[in-house]
Amino acid sequence: MRTQKLSYRAVASLGFLVYFFSYAMRLDYSASLVAIVSDLGITNTMASAAVTGSFITYGVGQIVCGFIGDRISPVRMITAAMLGTVLVNTAVSFCSNIAVITVLWSINGICQAMLWPPLTRFFSEQLDSVRFSDAITVVALASSVGTMFVYVFVPFVLEFTVWRNVFRYMAAIGTLIILVWCFSTHRVYSPSGVHSSVKTKDSIQQKISVWKLICVSGLIPVFFVIIIHGALRDGIQTWLPTIANEKYGFAESSSVLSTAVLPALSIVCVIFANALYHRLRNELKTIFIMFGAALAATVPMGLGFDIPALAAIVLASLVAGCMHGVNMLMSVIPENFSKFGMVSTFTGLLNAFTYVGASVSSYGFAAVSESIGWGAVLVSWLVAAAIGFFISFFRIKGWTVFLKKIGNDNLAVLTETVRAPKQQDTLPESGNRHTVK
Repeated sequence: MRTQKLSYRAVASLGFLVYFFSYAMRLDYSASLVAIVSDLGITNTMASAAVTGSFITYGVGQIVCGFIGDRISPVRMITAAMLGTVLVNTAVSFCSNIAVITVLWSINGICQAMLWPPLTRFFSEQLDSVRFSDAITVVALASSVGTMFVYVFVPFVLEFTVWRNVFRYMAAIGTLIILVWCFSTHRVYSPSGVHSSVKTKDSIQQKISVWKLICVSGLIPVFFVIIIHGALRDGIQTWLPTIANEKYGFAESSSVLSTAVLPALSIVCVIFANALYHRLRNELKTIFIMFGAALAATVPMGLGFDIPALAAIVLASLVAGCMHGVNMLMSVIPENFSKFGMVSTFTGLLNAFTYVGASVSSYGFAAVSESIGWGAVLVSWLVAAAIGFFISFFRIKGWTVFLKKIGNDNLAVLTETVRAPKQQDTLPESGNRHTVK
């Protein structure tokens, strides 16, 4: 007999495994880049095309899969996604042509995009709102644990065998996770039809377009902040082992192992960002502070100060960690649109912009390093952090006003607010979800 509900512990554990799987089977290529480049005799730019392709397909896939994930069984969609990723990793282990590897890893991006949207639906169907946020926190930790695992496991494998076995071993681990997932969810039933995230009986989601909400919330400048944070987060994560190897002279296995500090700092930064957000109750204020910390960390590297190699790696990891904190905050922003029934829409939209930055950085950093040098890449980190810092600062006031408007429970008034922006100042501010400081 099929049942719809699992215990919180089961749901959180399964969510942890799925997202651990996602990160481990996505980052194993980046962690193996140094060995792949050396074995195949290709350039960093050629090798980075696979990462760029996967970022593009993942980013576009987030929007598409967010739409599809509300219309088919999330359990089946997640199962299909994990099977696809395992098959891609297995296929890559037998390839020597970088063009074929690029195509395969781009397909992996599509498979990976099929995981997060249906997983959030799975959480919402299985848990109440309080437990839902607890499960999301567990998933955030899973991403860092998965990253840490990759940057410890991959150098261990490379120390004793060829890079191809990295993908074979990862596929074996992924297969075990799939078996656990299928065994645990075979009794789970998801209702058919469109899944709605609207937290009200009002049909306001039919009265306001996505574009109007983007305009009234002032998100357009924030999209550039999202692109920048994606470029720094994934660009550093992708190329830090190579920088450690080529700029600071670490051995191939040691260069990957030395960057295991990155996910450790990411965990600390995510926890700090979450605590800071609970105090400020304002996403843009918190993002501004996280970008300020990242900017401070990029100064010694970007200005070419003579610092020890290990210190440079720690600072770069701190920048990436701050961007993981920003990413957590970006995941909070869509909740502000729950009254309009557009949480999933804005989640996919923001994630897509994140991976615009990620795809640009994966190829762009490699191209800059080959034409100018890794020093120029470090300067670009400084410039990017500064731009994100100033844009977020100048958007704090507008975002704060928007938070006051949506805190009001009169959805009919909110509709008129979007249709007639000049009347926004007349909105009542009682009942705010946010305590704006």
